[in-house]
Amino acid sequence: MASLTAHPRASRYPDAVPRNWKRGRPLTLLLSGVSWAVLIGACAAQPVEFRVGFSMNEERRAPLNVAFTAQAPAEYHIEWDFGDGSAGQGHQVNHTYYRAGSYTVQARLLDTRGQRRSTATGQVKVLSGGPEHAALVVLLGRGEVRLSAAGSVAYRPGNPSFSLEGRPVGPGPIPVTAGEYRAAVRLPGESGVLEDSVKFRMAPLAASVPFETEVLRLTNQARARGWNCQTLRAGGPALPPLKRNPALEVAALAQSAGMALGDYFDHQSRLDGSTPAQRVEATGLSVRASGENIAAGQETPEEVVQAWLRSPGHCRNIMGDFTQIGVSYVNRAGSSYGRYWTQVFATPAE
Repeated sequence: MASLTAHPRASRYPDAVPRNWKRGRPLTLLLSGVSWAVLIGACAAQPVEFRVGFSMNEERRAPLNVAFTAQAPAEYHIEWDFGDGSAGQGHQVNHTYYRAGSYTVQARLLDTRGQRRSTATGQVKVLSGGPEHAALVVLLGRGEVRLSAAGSVAYRPGNPSFSLEGRPVGPGPIPVTAGEYRAAVRLPGESGVLEDSVKFRMAPLAASVPFETEVLRLTNQARARGWNCQTLRAGGPALPPLKRNPALEVAALAQSAGMALGDYFDHQSRLDGSTPAQRVEATGLSVRASGENIAAGQETPEEVVQAWLRSPGHCRNIMGDFTQIGVSYVNRAGSSYGRYWTQVFATPAE
């Protein structure tokens, strides 16, 4: 039987920083022709508050999806120039940059008569994502599977297509029975069609809803009591409870199921090579920050939560500034550890 402390790889992923996304600073703009980095206090006779923010992967590698948000009165119209020949409209828009470079972005605020009231201008720098390649993330569930192209690098727009055992399928959830399977993904790239495939096995996995519920209760109990990760005792500032998120539940189950069926213990999946951040991305959830705790062999929720709280990296995730969580417990007889536990933390992008 394994304990968390016997496996140093049980620390959060990545080892130094659990946050994989960041938000751009919102800027108050009340004057045309000013930089994102400047705050202007007055403009015309009747100033209108115009706030611009953005969220992106902090690595900034192409293809890079950026979520732009403009806060202004609902009756005002927002026009966007993304600096790569593309444009958009609306208070909330998403845009993907497929090539590395520095792009000048403009957000224009128009009143009900179509007259420009303010303009925000700034730079978005996109780094190269390296050679084009397809990546397939397989999110295992109980009697079902989900497929995603998260982690792929393609320098042209296009939608991925998936297949299971040679049969075209959607991203899922796809019902599957016990057995061996091969899933594949194809997507258009600048250099041609990009492909990847993954072989995986499905088998029955025992579950325990009471165990998962108790892990959540004990986790939120530690937050409410202000558990100190250095002194290993309660008494610090209380933190609000984490709320369960269905998408994070999918990511947590995929990790526990992958370890149980693949008979391994690691944050990086030996099934498809995915990282915790890629599994969260594969669920379709956009986040500003995420982290993952795993454990194997512990018999009870009390044992596993205590092990996490007494391990610095795991404790920092539990006591971090995340707002939502997914919890998974699976039991597979005959595997190396038997019981596999996963917590996935995140702060969704607004």
